[in-house]
Amino acid sequence: MIDRIHHVGIVVHSADEALGFFRDILGLTVTEDRVVEEQGVRGVLLALGENEIELLEPTRGDTGVARFLESRGQTLHHICFNTDDVEAELARLKGLGVELIDESPREGLAGRIAFIHPKAMHGVLVELATPPEGAHVSSEKGFDHLAVTVADYEAARQTWKQNIGLEVVNEIRPEGRGMVIGQMPSGQCIVELLAATEPDSPMAKRIAEQGERASSMVAIEVQDLDADVAKYRAKGLTLPDPAPGALPNSRTSTISADQAFGLAVQLIEFSQPS
Repeated sequence: MIDRIHHVGIVVHSADEALGFFRDILGLTVTEDRVVEEQGVRGVLLALGENEIELLEPTRGDTGVARFLESRGQTLHHICFNTDDVEAELARLKGLGVELIDESPREGLAGRIAFIHPKAMHGVLVELATPPEGAHVSSEKGFDHLAVTVADYEAARQTWKQNIGLEVVNEIRPEGRGMVIGQMPSGQCIVELLAATEPDSPMAKRIAEQGERASSMVAIEVQDLDADVAKYRAKGLTLPDPAPGALPNSRTSTISADQAFGLAVQLIEFSQPS
């Protein structure tokens, strides 16, 4: 059973340099740090509530991760979902005819892992992981939401429901933005499907230019956005002033991907509706 997002993985030039941000500035705790020789990467997991962020640094140049970094730069690489039985999930997906990268599980940083081909997930590389005994577990909220841009909203809804078991439970259509946000809960996080509803909207142009993909961003809920913005500015980061967000009753400010090793960190504060 898939019950939550385990982690998002980002590819970086230097894990040590990235730790200067994620560990030393954001204050996240390292839960795993080792080289996976067969994959040619150094992987670092950092805990954020029930979720984690994975840093992937290539240790040699003849791997898929190294080629990804060379072609795309530092950015989000994959989304990993936690399951108590990765073998059973693979068998289920094979029975559905879903295209896989891994026909059988293998050992990875997050435990026994396997990847679904991006072609089967509207351009998103999805990992499934069954963590080992003693791995990080938390009941605290981690990510507030992740976003995935899709060209065919209805087809993507069906794909995510069939392959991962996530269902759209709410739709938001921000006024004047020509888009729909389909919200799919996964643990305490929401995976958002972003699609254009008007052909000349900014979202339509974004999808036309970039294609379907997971946005290289995580949103984290904060209780006092102004205080957090001030805190990170004092640490030398540049953040915009808080402004109304696309989600109802929200204000946001974002640590840009350029400052966060390819993964933008959106700080989001929710207020009670008046």
